[in-house]
Amino acid sequence: MKNFYDHQDIKVSITLRPEDIATPPACSLIVNNTVLFDSSLTSIRLFETTIELLQPVCVQVILKDKDYNTMPTVALFIDSLKIDNFDIVPVWTGFAQYSNDKNVTSPTNFLGYNGIWLLNTREPFYRWQHKITGQGWLLEP
Repeated sequence: MKNFYDHQDIKVSITLRPEDIATPPACSLIVNNTVLFDSSLTSIRLFETTIELLQPVCVQVILKDKDYNTMPTVALFIDSLKIDNFDIVPVWTGFAQYSNDKNVTSPTNFLGYNGIWLLNTREPFYRWQHKITGQGWLLEP
């Protein structure tokens, strides 16, 4: 007999936007070790993928190859990140980490420095969501 949660997927959608289209940023988007994008971002783009219900969610957005002297306006916005229609960006952006070469660590959805923006739930999404929204205990299967 199958459980309700067998073979269910979680939808992850993320919208990325370059700061300046004239100088598109080189970036990568990786969700659970699957590369969804690795190139220069020339326009606003929506990316969608699915992951298994009981897998942790790990989203990495990487801004790379920015030369601060010749390309000062190169940057990237994460306009939205939704996991099963639950808004992570902009509402829960504080749970993401932004490690960059300028050591700016404040919660943000703006990537202006070479580095990695990372959201890692470290546990299945719905357990993580239950905890961060303060809904009390959640029984595990």
